[in-house]
Amino acid sequence: MLLTSAHAFAATVVFDDFNDNQLAVDEPYPGSTNSNTIAFGAGTRTLTAENTSNNGNAVAATTLAAVGGSLSFSNSDLATGTGTVTYTNVGDISSGANPFFFFDVGYFDNVANFIATAVDTMGNISTYQEVLQVGFDPTLFFSEFSSMGTIADFNSLATLSFMVDTTNVPGFGAVPSVDGSLKSISIGDDGVSPVPLPAGGLLLLAGLSGLAALRRKVRA
Repeated sequence: MLLTSAHAFAATVVFDDFNDNQLAVDEPYPGSTNSNTIAFGAGTRTLTAENTSNNGNAVAATTLAAVGGSLSFSNSDLATGTGTVTYTNVGDISSGANPFFFFDVGYFDNVANFIATAVDTMGNISTYQEVLQVGFDPTLFFSEFSSMGTIADFNSLATLSFMVDTTNVPGFGAVPSVDGSLKSISIGDDGVSPVPLPAGGLLLLAGLSGLAALRRKVRA
């Protein structure tokens, strides 16, 4: 697993680096969706795109694509739609104190509705919703999910999904021509691992200890 620095005083483990190429493109046909599923870990990863409005543009489309280490979402000019990435057979992703997702954003140019959904193996569901605007906080703590009945157990997840929706953004309505990308999704916590001192640091400590002992001896 790859390690990267993302959250203050914490290390994260990459959950998905999007190096497995995958594409879902939906043309403007009412009610249609396009999905693409590949193997991912012990389960699968499915990309789903739905083009909901093209404002008369017969060739407009909504695209969700994982290519070369980046997941990109794109609505063609004047188009709106949704893009969803869904993971199955997720398992245990919770460890340490105050765990969180970190979304390494490549770019984001507009406004969109974001919905995250976690379902555990017992069928319990937890969700998170936020209106994304340029400069949004890329950290999402597990504790920010709300319960739909009983809180989902992040130690035993059946499915995990993240959706971007531009068809009906709270406070904004339909928002066309939205583009964005993610370089990776990581998982971390607020636990801090001890940092070993380099050899020079150990020698410095030894020298300071000797100096303290000498000062005590002189004072005596």
